[in-house]
Amino acid sequence: MIRLLILLLIPISSMYTSDIINFGKDGNTMDWVIINDGVMGGLSQSTAVSYDNYVLFSGTTSLKNNGGFASYRSPYGNYNLKDYKAVEIKFKSTGRSFYFQLDAYRSWWNPNYKHHFSSDNNEWVTIQLPLTEFKEYKVGQQTGKKISQSQLDDVLRLGIILLDKKESPFELQIDYIKFI
Repeated sequence: MIRLLILLLIPISSMYTSDIINFGKDGNTMDWVIINDGVMGGLSQSTAVSYDNYVLFSGTTSLKNNGGFASYRSPYGNYNLKDYKAVEIKFKSTGRSFYFQLDAYRSWWNPNYKHHFSSDNNEWVTIQLPLTEFKEYKVGQQTGKKISQSQLDDVLRLGIILLDKKESPFELQIDYIKFI
């Protein structure tokens, strides 16, 4: 009985520490959320729809009202990435420039870490982004620093963000994200 009670008290997000994040109907991403520039008055719109083997993150970015970003983000949790060297992403895109983002803080004004990725051939590609190459950004501006090994131990949230300052539709299909 005590074991059951202890298990029930563990936050669900802290159990979300898999090496691979599978998207699609049978994946482990039902608790990921859309966050667009509407949080600060922008008018960009996006959705994430799960299909059998992938999620389609799509929408339209708008530069009106100082907008221009759309994102698809994991729940907050403890994503200890210190034992990994890279993140591998299998995706298909229509040519926009995306970032894979690591958040070490809950507040938007503190630094986060991003790595650019894109593909314009609308075919499935698999890329690897070295974790040591993630660049630090603070309030949208690159600081010139990169993520440290100790910061990889304290990642609170993962995400995909589009912020290329283009006003147009986008589509990104994601099969999986894997830490290697």
